Amino acid sequence: MKQEHFTAQAAPTKKNLSPTISPFRYKHLAIVIGLTATIASPTAFSQNDAADGGFNFRAEPRHWYIGGNYGRTIESIDDGAIANAIIGGGLTGIEDEESDRGYKFFVGYQFTHHFALEAGYADLGDFGVRVARAPEAGTLTGDTSYKGYNLDAVGTWPLTERLSAFGRVGAFRYETEENFIGTESLAASLSRDDNDTGYKFGAGLEYSFNERLSARIEAERYRIEDMLGDNGSVNLYSLGLVYRFGDRAAPPPAKEKDPVVAQQEYCSKLEIQFEINRADIPRAETERLNAAGAFLKKYPDTKAVIEGHTDNVGSSQSNMQLSQRRADSVLQYLVGQQIDASRISTLARGEEEPVGSNDTDAGKRENRRINTTIDCVNDVAGLSLPEARITIAALVEFDAHSVAVDERYHADLEKAANYLRDNPNVTAHVEGHAADLPSLQKAQEISEQRAANVVDYLVEKFAVDRTRLTAEGFGKTRRVAYNTTEEGKQKNRRVNIVLNYSN
Repeated sequence: MKQEHFTAQAAPTKKNLSPTISPFRYKHLAIVIGLTATIASPTAFSQNDAADGGFNFRAEPRHWYIGGNYGRTIESIDDGAIANAIIGGGLTGIEDEESDRGYKFFVGYQFTHHFALEAGYADLGDFGVRVARAPEAGTLTGDTSYKGYNLDAVGTWPLTERLSAFGRVGAFRYETEENFIGTESLAASLSRDDNDTGYKFGAGLEYSFNERLSARIEAERYRIEDMLGDNGSVNLYSLGLVYRFGDRAAPPPAKEKDPVVAQQEYCSKLEIQFEINRADIPRAETERLNAAGAFLKKYPDTKAVIEGHTDNVGSSQSNMQLSQRRADSVLQYLVGQQIDASRISTLARGEEEPVGSNDTDAGKRENRRINTTIDCVNDVAGLSLPEARITIAALVEFDAHSVAVDERYHADLEKAANYLRDNPNVTAHVEGHAADLPSLQKAQEISEQRAANVVDYLVEKFAVDRTRLTAEGFGKTRRVAYNTTEEGKQKNRRVNIVLNYSN
């Protein structure tokens, strides 16, 4: 509730315009000086490093503190409008004393590293004005003072180990004392006591000398209301000191250090190549995917990013979609290995990031891929995985329209047979493929016959148990090269022997 009291006064013959500091203000200024002298004592400046058991306000945010500031104030009030209202208009000259000395003192509580509340008292000074109205004789002089109590929320942002920036916003409950005295023809005089509430805000820097004592430089604006009900302001630019309280507990006893064990960095990366225009995972790559899944299981805090890629055959839009499907198939495979899908993200790159030349079949094959990047970890034991094992035991190529196993691959098939004999827990899946046959049905038949002939060769020549072998034909649906060249057709006329490992 706003309260005002006006009283008429006799006009004296002289009035000193310069503002004066009342005994009340001297008393409170003495308190501020006394606080400053106390907190600047040798005890406050003693070394209080946290390592020696001292109180560190950055490490222990909950604490009380006190402080005080002293500086310069500048008021922004429309004194001309006020004077015109008093003398009835016709103002012709004005001399305005709009600057004075001000001070404040406060107590605060630091809740966190970044937030505190402060309550305090501020005296913003006395301001004077002298006005005249021609051609009449006489002058009107006045002085105004503002002082009151505030409650601020203060936010702090550390800049360095010792320097912090802070901002504040709050409420200011203030008392305004105004006295206007006129002479001769401007003899209208009055005084006013006004209690009101405004808001305030400001910002500054704080430098810590040690854990207890710091200095501040800041600028604040106090919003006030003049006698006409208009908004004005008083700015306070000040320097101050802050003293922080806290228990100076002895440091806790040093814990016995655990023995240092050497750790190594373990990383897992995965790259898989795909067949032309296919997004399903080649059977030969599942062993490496299983190893990646084992890594993710052992280190549950790691995450994986899967990027899908294509060659440049086809439109950019269809390649982008194909690259996304390739990344998604790897994601689904890992989810099937009980890896949480939230740990895996996918990115479609399309044909934008080739690693090989798209002018050759070999380069295009390198570009039809996914790259999987998995977080690295530091561990003592690391991850025990099976030794590197063969996944494609043999690759057999065929002449056009032929299903006969060429003798140049007999040695490779013998090696595959020996591996199967030495590892009885391993089975083999024989995949047949075709290339440039005009009929899809004919291509399917030839691919199945090629796979069956390789199985028969392993059984008849090397006595491999037929129950450990399976044959499947894919026709010309799973190309590894384009049929635009004879070399590409030759690579597509093939049989892959893919090994499967049981646990």
